[in-house]
This record gives sequence, structure tokens and C-alpha cells, in this order.
Amino acid sequence: MSALLRKELAALWPLFLVACVVFSGDVLYRPLTELLDQSTWEDIASYLRAGEGAGFGWIAIPLVVSVAYAAFPREHDEGTIALLRALPVRPSSIFVAKVLAGMAVITAALSLLTVTDGLQGSLNDESIRGGHWRASLALSHLGMQVVFAFIVYAHGLLASVLRLFGLLPYALLLMLGSILENLFPPAAWINPASLLDARYDGTALVVPWGPLAVHLALALLALLAAALAWLGPGDRVSKGFERARATILGKLAIGCGGALTLLVLLVLAVLAVDRDDAPEETEDEPRAAPSLETAEARTERFVYTYPVSHRARAERLMGGADAMHAELRRLLDADPGPVLIADLTEVSADHLGIASWTHIRVGIVQEDDFTRLRRTFAHETAHALQQRISERGTGRHGRAMRFFSEGSAEWLAYEVVPGPEARRRARLIGAVTWARHRMRPEDLMDDDRLRARYDTTLVYPLGELWTEALVSRCGERAVGAALRESGGELASGVAPRVLWDELLGRIGCDLEAVDAAFVASARALVEEHAEAVAEIPRLSGGVTSREGGRLTIEARLDRDLPARDLPARDQPDLASTRWELYARIRSGPEASDTQVMTLRGTRDGPRRVRFEVPTALLPSARFELAFGVRRGDAEWAFFERWQSARR
Repeated sequence: MSALLRKELAALWPLFLVACVVFSGDVLYRPLTELLDQSTWEDIASYLRAGEGAGFGWIAIPLVVSVAYAAFPREHDEGTIALLRALPVRPSSIFVAKVLAGMAVITAALSLLTVTDGLQGSLNDESIRGGHWRASLALSHLGMQVVFAFIVYAHGLLASVLRLFGLLPYALLLMLGSILENLFPPAAWINPASLLDARYDGTALVVPWGPLAVHLALALLALLAAALAWLGPGDRVSKGFERARATILGKLAIGCGGALTLLVLLVLAVLAVDRDDAPEETEDEPRAAPSLETAEARTERFVYTYPVSHRARAERLMGGADAMHAELRRLLDADPGPVLIADLTEVSADHLGIASWTHIRVGIVQEDDFTRLRRTFAHETAHALQQRISERGTGRHGRAMRFFSEGSAEWLAYEVVPGPEARRRARLIGAVTWARHRMRPEDLMDDDRLRARYDTTLVYPLGELWTEALVSRCGERAVGAALRESGGELASGVAPRVLWDELLGRIGCDLEAVDAAFVASARALVEEHAEAVAEIPRLSGGVTSREGGRLTIEARLDRDLPARDLPARDQPDLASTRWELYARIRSGPEASDTQVMTLRGTRDGPRRVRFEVPTALLPSARFELAFGVRRGDAEWAFFERWQSARR
């Protein structure tokens, strides 16, 4: 038996090298092209990302099938099958040796992938010290990959009885599965690659035991059928197939059969293409844009346009605006600059305010809380000052500066319009998200990375907390100094952390010290308010059905909440509930914040929440989904990470 294993392993050596290059080849170029000391384990091992493991499965399938086809068909093609059977071993031992050798090669290649990904991730000490890399999680993913490979290998052995022709039925099955998944999303588990779509309960990998058991049972049946075929009639079937292929009639039959199968595949592929559903007709009357009579006013630092219907509120806001402007200038060490144009007639569903170099717009009509209105006005005024003193550097380096632009504006707004409790609640939501998702400073500094994985509004509470850390380590004037340096000549095309290291170095501040203070503050917040943190539920789920032009999405909570605390179907005033539950939908990371659709959920049990959306409103057949929860008295919500979904 050992001699057979050595023979099979030697024969599979070239395929092992190919698998190593495909799975782990990035270890040859990634250290030369990327800053690994700033890359997380997940940056390197994309299969760790929730909902993205199936892509790795599709890469692995051709390699595993190639190993399976290198078992018995190779012996027939090279004419060594007779010699193999003449050995003084049982035929079943030959089959077992080939299966063990094939799986050993695949397992070794996958193990090497786990090791190389871990080694590259270890170059960032936060991967180890910060708990990103964990042996248990690495081994869990490796185990799922090996089981998936065994499933594919078993079916590959069965398909190899008919050589390449044996792959056509499996191609048909995969295409039919794709159509079924499109019509009925919960049937996605039929595709074995879906086993690798990572789902997490906190930081633990969730194993889909039900689908896994079904696929393993089918794989064992396929392996048994392959054994019976190759140890019994398989040789005769293979030889008969080869003889038939050598005749004109056989070539014609095989060619017609193959062409018919390909035609069916083409038709199924066309059917599998998602078409946008026709938009549903609604009886809702179009909503007219608000028409407001306006007036103008002027103070030393602002020229205002405001709605006459809200004159008293506008005058109250204008009364303290110049003093607010002066305090912001003091904090930023900025000169007065030009007078700002303040448009108080803004009405938007996407934001409360917006600013440019000399203009700010604030929604005085739609904001009922006057303190929050003043804080929003201060936030937008801070943005205008930021752009001027940075000479638009915050925009030029937007990828690296967005968190600081929004975070420092939020910090400045809280400094001039105090609100200790609101500030604490905002910071706590940011800190909880930071802790639960095991985020790193680079996740906040790199807006592309943040946008791809997390709630983009984290730049407000976490950016504000980071700015507080900057002030605690480098002094109050560091905020304005950093903004001024962002307008200078900074290295272009570098990672955001590299840019910030250079920027803070120019003002005599140490990035590592600021980050350490920031992380310590986030951890302290979570520990100090452990009871409040424990109340915030985690949510997981996905698409469950599509019927009548509507898509149903269900989320599961990881803890019980009183029924009165959940939005209910018969409770339209969701704002009166203690908890509000959300599902966000977008086409992908490239979608702007205004292109993100937000749904509110309805209770469907103590731990289940349902969301429904017309399929015509979905951005595409494949989209991204994130669940969130917010206490009724909080400004910010806790959101889970984005995950892939399909309608």
C-alpha cells in the first residue's frame, strides 16, 4: 500500500506544484507590491470575507477535478492500467491509494495556502496582537476547504469514467442550480461552492451543517459509484467509449450529443440571466418639492437665506453664529477669511447639511432639535474652514482624509455646542462597532477599505474619537496644523497610513502614539459601558424568498428583546419603539452613500425581523446587504459588515 501511495504521489507532483502556484503564488509578488505591515489577514485571504468564499471555490474546482482525472484515465491513456492490476494487491487497495494520494495533494496545497496567508498577515503585528489572526478560525476555514475539495474530488472521479464527456451532466446541474437559485434564493445551498461562503457568529465561523451533510452524503454515493465503475465495468466502459469514439458513427453520435448538451447549456445560461422586473404601478401621488418663501439676513461672518415660515428659529440660530465662528477659528488657529453664504432652506433625505469653500447649507426645516441644529451648523461651518485652511487638501487626499475631515468637524462641533450625553452615545456606538468587527486604525484611515466592509458613517463617531486622541497627544492646535499640512506637498499614491505618518511627523506628532490613545479610548468605552453594550444585538441573515415582484429578507437576532421593543406590523410609528432594525442595500462598494437603500424591519418573532423590498428597486441581481440596529434615543446605529446577496 505504501508503495502505491508513493507512486501516486510522485505522479501527482506536477499538479501539486500547479495548485501551490494558484493558491499561494501571491507570496511571490505580494511582498513586493503591497505594504504587508498595513494589510490585515482578511486583505490577504479574501475567502475570509463574509459571503465571498464561493469565488475561491470556483477557482479550486478545476484544480480538484484535474487531480481526480489524473487517477484512472491517466493509467488508461498511458497503457499502465494492466501493469497496475498485475501487482499483488487487491483492486480496492488501488482505488483507495489513488483517493488518498489525490486528497493528500489537495490538502497539502490548501494547508500551504493557510500557512502563507498567515505568514503574510503576521507581518502586521496587529494581526496577532489585535486578534485578527486566530488559529481556530484558520483551521476552521481549512477544514471547510478540505471537505469541499473532497466533495468535488468524489464527483470528479465519477465524471472521469466518461472522460471529458462526463463533465457535461455536471455542467447542466450547475446551470440548473443557478436558475433555481435565481428563482428561489434559499436554494443557493445546492451549489457546493456555497459551503465556502463564510458566515460568522461574532468572530466564530458558522458551519452550514445541513447543506454540508447533504453534499457529503452525495459525495460518498458518487465515490461509491466511481469505485464500482473503475473496479468493475469502468475499464470496459472506458474502452468501449474509446472504440466508439474511433468510429465515424461514434464520432457523429458523441459530437451531436455534445453539441446538444452545449445548446441546452446556452439556453439555460440565457434563462439564468437576471432581468429587471417591471416596476410596480403605485397609486401614490407624486410628492411635490417644497416651495418656501425666503428672506435674507446678514451678520459679520454670514449672509443667510432662510424660509420666512421659520423666521424665529433662523433668527435664534443667527444670534449665536458669529460667536460660534470665532470659537471655531480659535480652535483651528485660522484667520476669519471671507464671509460665508449660509443657505438655511436645505431639505434633503440624505443629509442635514453640506458645505463647500464659501457656502454651507443646513436643513433648518427638517431638524426639530435646536441643539442638534446648532451642532450641524457648527459642523458645516467647520467644513468650510477646513477646506480653506487646507487649500482643499482634504478633498485632494479624500481617501486618507475623509475620516479626519468628518471626525474633526464633529469634534469641533461638540466643542462649540456641547452635548456630553449625545457625544458619549455616539462614541459608544463607534467603539462597539470597532470592537465587534475587530477593526484597526487602517480600516478607519483608508476610506476605500472602510466603504468596502463597514458602515461609512463610522467616520463621524470614530473620526471624532480619533481627533480627541490627536488632541490629547499633540495638543489642541494639532487639528488645525494637520489640516494645513494636508494642503502641502505630500507623497501621492501611497497608503493612507503612510500619508498620515508623514503628515503628523511634519507637525511633531507621532502617529503610533495617537493610534494607541485612540484604541485605548475605544476599549475603555466598551468596558465602562459593558451593560449597555450587551443590550445591542448582533444580526445575521439574508434573502429568504422572492414572490410577486417582492424580495423578502430575514434577519435573526442573537439575543431576546422584549416584544414591545421591536417594530411590529401593527405599529407604524417606528420612532416610538425602543429599538429600530434596519437593512441596507447597495450595488457594491462603488455605490455612493446616496445610492444606499435603507429598509426598516417588522417583527416576525422574538428573534426574527423581516424586510420586504420590490425587486424592481434593487440595484442589480447581485447586491450587498448590511443589517443594523439603533436605540430610539441614539443618533447613530450599529451596523454589521456588508455581505453579498442575490435576489
